[in-house]
Amino acid sequence: MKLKELTAEQRRIAVDTAQLYDHSVELQAQRRTFRGGLYWKKVADNDYLIRITDRHGGNRSLGPRSPETEKAYREFTETKRDLEERIKTINGEVARQAKFCVAAGVNRVPRLAADIVRSLDSSELLGSHLIILGSHAMYAYEMAAGVQLKAGLLQTEDLDTLLNTKSEIELAGSVRSAGLLGILQHVDATFKPQRKRSFRAVNAKGFMVDLIRAPIDSSGGLNSIGIGIDLIAEQLRGLEWLTALPLMTQIVIADNGFPVRFVVPEPRLFALHKLWVSLQPTRDPIKRKRDLHQAEAVVQLALDYFNLKFDDPVIKALPSDLTSMIPGLVERINERRSKTQTGPTRLPPGFEDRDED
Repeated sequence: MKLKELTAEQRRIAVDTAQLYDHSVELQAQRRTFRGGLYWKKVADNDYLIRITDRHGGNRSLGPRSPETEKAYREFTETKRDLEERIKTINGEVARQAKFCVAAGVNRVPRLAADIVRSLDSSELLGSHLIILGSHAMYAYEMAAGVQLKAGLLQTEDLDTLLNTKSEIELAGSVRSAGLLGILQHVDATFKPQRKRSFRAVNAKGFMVDLIRAPIDSSGGLNSIGIGIDLIAEQLRGLEWLTALPLMTQIVIADNGFPVRFVVPEPRLFALHKLWVSLQPTRDPIKRKRDLHQAEAVVQLALDYFNLKFDDPVIKALPSDLTSMIPGLVERINERRSKTQTGPTRLPPGFEDRDED
């Protein structure tokens, strides 16, 4: 597998950017607890402290004016103002750091995909309800390893999002109202469903966002994010395997230099699932070999950079559809690593490795 390791300077810039963004995300999360505001409302002869609870005018009383409610009002106002100032400062630092990311060449993720994922994250969907799959997940694995994979393994004109049916976290009302389609249209107003009750949205330039999920009979749960017109998840066998192990979170860098948080499957699960997909008879033949090479790339990263093993009990406990492929896949990677091959390497049935790339 051809890859390029990041230089010491590239690593430093990437780490500094990730730390800045982590702090920014923490501040944003704190600010969400101060949504709305407080104000005094006169009722009869008394003032009551009112907390605005949502953008639709919902509110609740915190009690009549007293030393305690005056203190609460003062602390709320001061803390919110301080958070706003800190967020403004840190965002300025992130913007400044973005220029260094571009100059250093660690800016990898297409901007539109990054903007979409960042919006999913700010809507509190990423990780809790949606997981990034497909070729875009490769950006997370390469950044975590401190390498850059060849472009052919990464370039794609679609973003796959997995609806995490195991999530027990209730969606916010504003997110349920907007739905995934609404979030996409907030990023790019030209996104439209491909057809009525479609799992796919397409923008004016042909970029696609797919919503997929495991079959209902395996896990139940939601079919869509929104309660109105929204994308309806396509059910695909095998997706339930991708949440069998804890998810991986990684800060990656968009092509404009700005960071974004990706949440993706555990790399060994991703690789085994990719290989399994490549062997399905209904898979598009053009995509099958790419699936194979993506699987091999992530296996090599898992072995050489993440210090992950494929003989762990947690891996052995996976369905036989996945575990049966481990010996041949790992053997193939080890053969490549050793560079002592005396004959052709073994490929799954139906593949011919004519163009080792």
